[in-house]
Amino acid sequence: KAAPHPTMAKEPNLLDPKVEEEGAKAVYDALTEEEKKNLADDGMCLRHFRAEKGNLEKAIKKIKATLKWRVDFEVDRIIDCFAKDGGDKEMQQVMLEENASGKMYVRIYDYNGRATLYMRPSNENTKGEINQMRHLVFSLERAIACTKRRSGGLEKINIMIDYEGYRMKHMPTVATTKHTVMILQDHYPERLHKAYICNPPFAFRAFWAFVYPFLDVVTKSKVVFCHGRRGVELVEQDYDLDYIESCAGGKDGKYCKPFDSAKYLKETPFDKAFGEDDVLVEETGEKGDEEKTERMESTSESSM
Repeated sequence: KAAPHPTMAKEPNLLDPKVEEEGAKAVYDALTEEEKKNLADDGMCLRHFRAEKGNLEKAIKKIKATLKWRVDFEVDRIIDCFAKDGGDKEMQQVMLEENASGKMYVRIYDYNGRATLYMRPSNENTKGEINQMRHLVFSLERAIACTKRRSGGLEKINIMIDYEGYRMKHMPTVATTKHTVMILQDHYPERLHKAYICNPPFAFRAFWAFVYPFLDVVTKSKVVFCHGRRGVELVEQDYDLDYIESCAGGKDGKYCKPFDSAKYLKETPFDKAFGEDDVLVEETGEKGDEEKTERMESTSESSM
């Protein structure tokens, strides 16, 4: 249930703080009781207000459309498909098939605790647009949940797109491309911190060089090209290279074990990145949060 005074915990202000506070409240007050119940979190009103640069009318229109989309697209069903109570078997099969090639998964965090969503377009293994979009939403929501838990309040995620091996045959249809952009732009505003582009094909670099002069400073700052010494230096400002994959200048060391889709989907909690507990064991010898908690409770009971 959303709080009556929606906020954005730790992300920096884009507008005057007072304007943002009043704007978020105005957006919230414009929602019906049913819409308020369907808010993704307490910061949703402010994110839409910021995305529309303080235009209240547009922010209200956009958030109402997103709330309807979340119900129609069954976002909660997607999020909970691997729940401990057994989840949704039909949706589980969708995710198992879509994720099998390792085309999209959450692994590791930047220095501020923002989760990193790896994308590999050349690993596309399916054709169905709707199930591909379901997998995209599952991945976005998982990255957001990981950031929230790890950072203690931040709301944005990082995306690393590795174009290694990308060919014309991997290009999505126009309809799929439009659907992807719509989901990212309309329904997840103010969720992207940075996008790291790895091994970009020539056509992409040429396109970027063309549009770059027309982009605003904020958008430019969000895109990082991970090639050459300068690219690695930029990545190293945000990450320890021991923990990220080689496509972004990482060292592919012991903290970057090969991706295991079944383990990621079936064994790793929704708000944890792939390999997160393995990294903890490698570094400290300690096990994951739940196991540590159980051990602490057991120790406490035995000492009573």
